[in-house]
Amino acid sequence: MEGRYDKAISEAQKLIDGRARRRDEVYYLKGLSELKLGKFNEARQSFETIISKYPNSGRAFDAHLGIGDSYLLEGNTESAIKMYAGIKEKFPSDKNIALVDSRLNDCRKKIPPDTAPAVIENKTVPKNESTGYVSVQAGCFKNRRNADKLSAKLNKSGYKSYVELPAVAGDRLYRVKVGRMNTKAEAEGLAAKLKRDGYNTKICDENACQ
Repeated sequence: MEGRYDKAISEAQKLIDGRARRRDEVYYLKGLSELKLGKFNEARQSFETIISKYPNSGRAFDAHLGIGDSYLLEGNTESAIKMYAGIKEKFPSDKNIALVDSRLNDCRKKIPPDTAPAVIENKTVPKNESTGYVSVQAGCFKNRRNADKLSAKLNKSGYKSYVELPAVAGDRLYRVKVGRMNTKAEAEGLAAKLKRDGYNTKICDENACQ
């Protein structure tokens, strides 16, 4: 396939039209070739076909990654982050999950610090869209594993918690937060409940935690 991506796409389409076996593999090769040629919309369509028609395919992880890569190569960094974060949620134990972490790091390097998004589980909340939401911080850690442990403990206790990844610039801490509320009063009520359960809390808006 090297250097002959147009031909690879054409041959793949013939196999698809001829209802060849392992069409998930054919769609994957077609999507890769389209990526190489900068045909990002077409590549996404090929990868999305794998996800929708062949959800149990061994290429499901690769198809999700291919969609994220198409956004990254296209310059749509925010959509790429959303896709990669979703992969981490859907395929947390995949042997190639380190590739997703690497891609997320690449994305953060492309975003100016003052607009860097905070990745929350499988969601991305750009700072300029988070205005009006208030959360409660229950802990922060330099080690991601410790943050995940606290988040799991909170979830087991019935709290809907998440780990907020460090932004490009800052203290490089992993913050464990609970809720996304519209008013400070709601957050104060939740904080009081968390304190009664033994957690040290801070109320956070889009600018800072208090």
